[in-house]
Amino acid sequence: MSFKSPISLKSKVNLLFNHSPTLAIIAALLGSSFIALSPLFVRFSEVGTTATAFYRFFFALPLVWTWMIFDNLKPELHRTPRTVREYVLLIAAGFFLGMDITFWHLAMIKTSVVNAVILNAITPVFVAFAAWIFFKEKITLPLGVGIVLALSGSFILVSASGSTQESNFQGDFYALISAVFYAAFMICLKELRKSFSAPTIMFWVALVGMYVLAIIAHFMNEVVVPRSADGWILLVVLALIVHVLGGGLMSYSIGHLSATFSSLTILIGPFVAALLGWIVFSEAMSWQQAIGGITIIAGIVLSRRKRLTFKRKETKNTS
Repeated sequence: MSFKSPISLKSKVNLLFNHSPTLAIIAALLGSSFIALSPLFVRFSEVGTTATAFYRFFFALPLVWTWMIFDNLKPELHRTPRTVREYVLLIAAGFFLGMDITFWHLAMIKTSVVNAVILNAITPVFVAFAAWIFFKEKITLPLGVGIVLALSGSFILVSASGSTQESNFQGDFYALISAVFYAAFMICLKELRKSFSAPTIMFWVALVGMYVLAIIAHFMNEVVVPRSADGWILLVVLALIVHVLGGGLMSYSIGHLSATFSSLTILIGPFVAALLGWIVFSEAMSWQQAIGGITIIAGIVLSRRKRLTFKRKETKNTS
């Protein structure tokens, strides 16, 4: 009896995605939808918000490690860091992702589900802004308009929350902070992709992020042990659906999509979040939230039309 190797399976998946763009789009939309389910698990979790994030990494780690081991590496890629710079980048990426999820989970219990998801999705705007400042990336007209729209929509959303209660305003602030940390993570990720495959990065980042979240949960004096078997099951399902399935589908599909289609996949996240907030948590959207959300999404789509390369401008030698 013969078994097919994981390598041949991966090759078939890549071939299938390459010959079927529709399948890649469906996978990206499913991945984005799974990730948008995060608030459901965080709000029903029997442990603290940061402890919930810790278990998301903890239970996903063995599966990500298996994916890394069986991944068909290109000759120029490797599984373990070899230089001080690579160690620093991996640790920094894990730290930034851990901080991103810490603030995002806090936002989920402090503000509406829609606000937490949409404000966190503003990450591409912060990435573009950082690329302009630190890497001298040129800001094109669509990118500039996208940044203005996204920031304007954020102001509208936060204003809507501020007019209701202070805790919502605090939650919106946490969501924006999480987007800043995720932008820092994305910049590290861009550099790491030059030396590591996606599953290798996911493993090392999850390992570092897990320790970051454990330390934060300890100092926040959170409840870290679920009260029931259902509480443990919820945490395992969170890791499988959000981290493994959501992150895995997004990682595989985005590489097979054009910049335009990959930008459009972000639209499903806020939609799922709005539906989830309305059905499960009875959080109806106000007209001000709807206008702010649409404005932010339009800005994000525009800002993601240009792929960022993070290459420094070469200076001419005048001597």
